[in-house]
Order: sequence, then structure tokens, then C-alpha cells
Amino acid sequence: MPQAPAPREGRDVIGRGTRLRGRIAFLGSLVIHGDFAGEIHAPEGTVRIGPDGQVAAEIEAAELQVEGKARGSLFAHDSIELRNGADVQGNMRCARLRIDKEAVFDGFCECYRPSSQEPENGMSQADLDGFFTAARIASLRP
Repeated sequence: MPQAPAPREGRDVIGRGTRLRGRIAFLGSLVIHGDFAGEIHAPEGTVRIGPDGQVAAEIEAAELQVEGKARGSLFAHDSIELRNGADVQGNMRCARLRIDKEAVFDGFCECYRPSSQEPENGMSQADLDGFFTAARIASLRP
């Protein structure tokens, strides 16, 4: 299996009408206005899915902001924001969560208490000790 490219720093944009598949690793920020499927690895970066963005991916970032459609597993070391117009289906894990009134979320969410050391390797039973779980299920808009 091919290795992901080495992370690079900067601001990248996937424009409207662009369709990408694969793995992305970066430092800095990524704004998605197009269509992306695959994996995004940016543990120190910011991922923003714009209003026209459509993403089906496993995402790891420091911060994640969603205004468009997202399907998959979303993990933010710091915060996830589901802004007005967001339509998210999947599982989310973060230290801080904000869901605007006009956002839609269908799935499971784990909000953990920030500590001096991040949990390692995703969710395990040991990670759940001392954490609290919050979930909000919303129906899709008519």
C-alpha cells in the first residue's frame, strides 16, 4: 500500500467542481469546496468543508469546521464545529463541540475532557474511562 506524502505547511483549497480520491496529509489548513473521498491526516491542522463541499472520509485534524456534507469518521484533537447548513452522518470525537441550530448530525459523538496528553490510537475502552459521552441525533431536513 502506498505511503501518504510527507506533511507540508500552508493553506490548500479543493475547488468547486474538483473531485479527488485518496489520502491527504498536511500542516496548516485545507478548505474543501469540491468532492473528496478517502483519508485526511492533519493532527495539527484545520480542515474546513465549505457549503458546497462533499466529503466521504476518515478525518483527523486539530480543528474541523463543517458547512457542507460530511460522511465518515471525524476526529478533532481540539474542536468540531457544525455550522448552519452542515449535514453530517457518521461518528465524531473531539474535546469541544459546537452544533449550530440549522446543522444536521446523525451519528455517535464522544466529547472527551482535554488533558495534558491526548488519547492514543483512536477509541478504546481505556479511553472511555473518565470521559463523558454526548450524542445528538437530528433528522434530515425535509
